Amino acid sequence: MYAYFNVSEKEYLNYLKSKEQGSNTRSSVVQLILADGKTFAQKGKIETVESVFEANTGSIAFWAKFPNPSHLLKHHSSGTVRLAYDADNALLLPQKAAFEVQDQNFVYVVDKDNKVKTRNFQPESRFSHFYIVESGLKAGDQVVYEGVQDIRDGVEIKPSFVPMDSILAANP
Repeated sequence: MYAYFNVSEKEYLNYLKSKEQGSNTRSSVVQLILADGKTFAQKGKIETVESVFEANTGSIAFWAKFPNPSHLLKHHSSGTVRLAYDADNALLLPQKAAFEVQDQNFVYVVDKDNKVKTRNFQPESRFSHFYIVESGLKAGDQVVYEGVQDIRDGVEIKPSFVPMDSILAANP
């Protein structure tokens, strides 16, 4: 069974970078998340990448082939294709913690006095419910995870720590 999907130019470049770094097999393997949110048991393999980006969307089409021994997948079924992406020492940021202003990405960072400060960051890439941070944040920075719409720069808060493991478990 074939899955047709589009990826952004940035995701395409990450895919090429991953292939160049010697993880050819891993970068060509994809997962299919079914409409009910469950992961399809069989992994797919990217077989074709279109040669031209779509002018309107800036995306490029991929084709991946999935084994379908149980005939669960049907023509015109929908789902989400997940590309593998290798990242060493990556700093993950939940998308829920970020907000955009005029095409720039921001978070609220909590200082030692529990006051929040707006900080700009650059995402390297985005996947699932997370950003991989390229710059602007460092390991150990405490960011506001929930309630970013209700606070402003300089406000003092009473933070409660939420372990990243629990955020990862809640957002597979």
